[in-house]
Amino acid sequence: MENKYSFLGNIILKGKLKTLTPLHIGGSKDKFEIGGVDNPVIKDPVTNYPYIPGSSLKGKLRMLLEFAEGVVKENEKKKGEFPPSNDPEITSLFGDSADNSSNGPTRLIVRDAYPDEKTIKMWENTNSETLYTEYKAENTIDRMTSAANPRFMERVHKGSEFDVEFVLQVFSMDTDKGKSNFEKLVKAIRLLEDSTLGGGGSRGSGKVEFKFFEPYFVSVVDYKNGNGNFKKTLNDEPKLISKDLKYEELEGINKTQENL
Repeated sequence: MENKYSFLGNIILKGKLKTLTPLHIGGSKDKFEIGGVDNPVIKDPVTNYPYIPGSSLKGKLRMLLEFAEGVVKENEKKKGEFPPSNDPEITSLFGDSADNSSNGPTRLIVRDAYPDEKTIKMWENTNSETLYTEYKAENTIDRMTSAANPRFMERVHKGSEFDVEFVLQVFSMDTDKGKSNFEKLVKAIRLLEDSTLGGGGSRGSGKVEFKFFEPYFVSVVDYKNGNGNFKKTLNDEPKLISKDLKYEELEGINKTQENL
């Protein structure tokens, strides 16, 4: 009898995230500076380069897909709160709580996204008030006195590109061998392109665009034998997401299906 939790392989999707407008994903402000920025971006403590946490990217993808699938519900005990959905269509991709893991392991892994070499050179040659980033000055207005309360938001420059990687785990309990989860991931990515990432989205920040290399499949046999899929050769230029990513075009996935 086949174990329904048997690991079959990973669908690998690598590419670039490009900021079409400046991006703000908040970090911690560990010291007070007079005249300093109020809302800093998160940065790698080793290099000081801004980066995009996988948790931020995965969380926004999940939220957008939950609304698109119509599964967002208000907390019955706490009005005004909308907890993550436990709908199987969502949890099969993004995972569920430890207390309710009937869908098996979390399928989607989202890596932290770091700037590529071209972007780092652009940052180093940009004339800006801050290292690798820019300040955006904003005001809140007191409705009674009309007094302005200035604040400063740190943002990553538009045109910056980050290396992204999504790993979609496939198990024998996935009767369609990951097809529906792959298609839901692509849908969520398209939704994000027409939404925003990070803070200040309604005020101009956070419009992004994705480009991807051809996705590929690494089976459990490939991992055992160490074959060429470990050193998959990627195209020189990734494609825009608007050129459909097709599950059926995954290298090796159909052969794996035939052998199961």
